[in-house]
Amino acid sequence: MTKEHDIFKSFLAEKRLKLTPQRRAILDTVFETHRHFDADELVEIIRHKEKRISRATVYRTLDLLVKAGLVTAMELGEARKVYEHVIGHKHHDHLICMKCGRAIEFDDGFIELLQQKVCDRLNFEAQTHSLRIFGRCESCR
Repeated sequence: MTKEHDIFKSFLAEKRLKLTPQRRAILDTVFETHRHFDADELVEIIRHKEKRISRATVYRTLDLLVKAGLVTAMELGEARKVYEHVIGHKHHDHLICMKCGRAIEFDDGFIELLQQKVCDRLNFEAQTHSLRIFGRCESCR
């Protein structure tokens, strides 16, 4: 079993839930996907593998994966939410194009330092954070 399987199985056990074949297929597909994806795309990827899966099961399992700390969800506006797995990915922030919906990942040490200084100044212990800057990408300007 992989690290993400162990974490998810432990999380489900705490909630008195089981790692069903459907949840395992969703977990495996999420960690095989190395880009942002939405729930509908995940349904299509799994169905393309000739596996039957309901849209409701995918949405519920994505919610469990977020709560387990294995996946992050990001609102892109216009009621669109995308996901990405966090194990094996370095922390990064996003620039979101409000026209085409493109999410551009970036990592900036100076921004990270400023955020830490704000937390220090306000005596706040950050657990996690997400920075999203909305605007228009180069192609849409």
